[in-house]
Amino acid sequence: MDRLHVDTVIFGGGVTGLWTLDAVRRSGRSALLVEGHRLGTGQTIASQGILHSGLKYSLAGVLTGAAREAREMPQLWRRCLLGEAQPDLRRVTVSAEAFHLWGTQSAASKLGLFGAQLGLQVTPRTVPRSEYPTVLQSCPGTVYRVDEQVLAPRSLVAALAAPHQDVMLQLDPATEVEFVLQAAGRVRQIRLHSARFGRTLEVEPQAVVLTAGKGNALLRTRLGLDARAMQLRPLHYVLVRGELPEFHGHCIDFSKTRVSITSARDAQGRVVWQIGGQISEDGVQLDPETLIERARLELAEVLPGLDLAGTEWTTCRIDRAEGSTLGGSRPDSYRLLQEGNVLTAWPTKLVLAPQVAQGVCAALPPATGSLLQPLLDALAAWPRPPVAQPAWEELRRWVPVPALPRRHAA
Repeated sequence: MDRLHVDTVIFGGGVTGLWTLDAVRRSGRSALLVEGHRLGTGQTIASQGILHSGLKYSLAGVLTGAAREAREMPQLWRRCLLGEAQPDLRRVTVSAEAFHLWGTQSAASKLGLFGAQLGLQVTPRTVPRSEYPTVLQSCPGTVYRVDEQVLAPRSLVAALAAPHQDVMLQLDPATEVEFVLQAAGRVRQIRLHSARFGRTLEVEPQAVVLTAGKGNALLRTRLGLDARAMQLRPLHYVLVRGELPEFHGHCIDFSKTRVSITSARDAQGRVVWQIGGQISEDGVQLDPETLIERARLELAEVLPGLDLAGTEWTTCRIDRAEGSTLGGSRPDSYRLLQEGNVLTAWPTKLVLAPQVAQGVCAALPPATGSLLQPLLDALAAWPRPPVAQPAWEELRRWVPVPALPRRHAA
């Protein structure tokens, strides 16, 4: 049995945990990350990868807290994607440098004003009709281009994880992790046991950081902390694959994102559309068949003339974990709680992961100067978590949907 002192132990290998791991190690602290499944499993791999700059949260013409928090972050991401800041994300796939925004006639005329009026970093620009993407050629009203990048989440996870393979373990927190507490939220020791490899490691951490999404609830309970500090926001996405154009865009209806479409290619080279927005929130109450039919009709409304013949459809449920708010409303920013030597983080939005990491580092005690090599030697033969696959590579039940009658497509 190995016994080690580690400055920081992080639970959860999504984008927030990995970005935090990178920041903690660059601050000179020793760190260890524990992931129960595959890196990115859950919220990160299911996200649409949009680096929101705040516009989405200001469609009602108000500079909301969410918009204020998000507006500075895309610039930091851009620097990392260019290799001008850390972490180095030059290997991340940028699926699109911008997306298109269009809406109902009542809302479209207002879009161009939001960025300028509210002081956002990104302002929508009117697209000449001659430059409309093919999929928007039949849309009435104005189309805008918004310079918010769209990333491929799996490549983001892989890029963040690559420099830190030596300090990441794949262990089930429910069965292979034991906490020894001095008091609620005060961790004295963590016993890690790999059933597959028959190894045990006793770790004495200065701090424990929870970035496990909805898995934070179980971890907080085991640490004697209140799991009600977290709320879940379920979503039910629709996925469509087939002969589709590559497209990234939002259709808005007043202050709501009616549908949000991002594109990727699967292992067979087929284009896959991931459809979120309001329809993914409304779809929580629907079974897959009903939601698919609803989504098919919705696409016919917002993208008139789109040919969906020969496409295949499925759905994917995901729970977004957030810090609790009064009445369960969507929080404007990330949440970071410090209780004893435990920090619990919920990023709320992908784009805010760097802010979470910065907040965690600011709250950590100074580095102890513990030697890194003994930690690396002790972990050398332990199992490492692989990177999760996107939902469209894992889901097996896809249903063909015939094209809508002409009256719906007109």
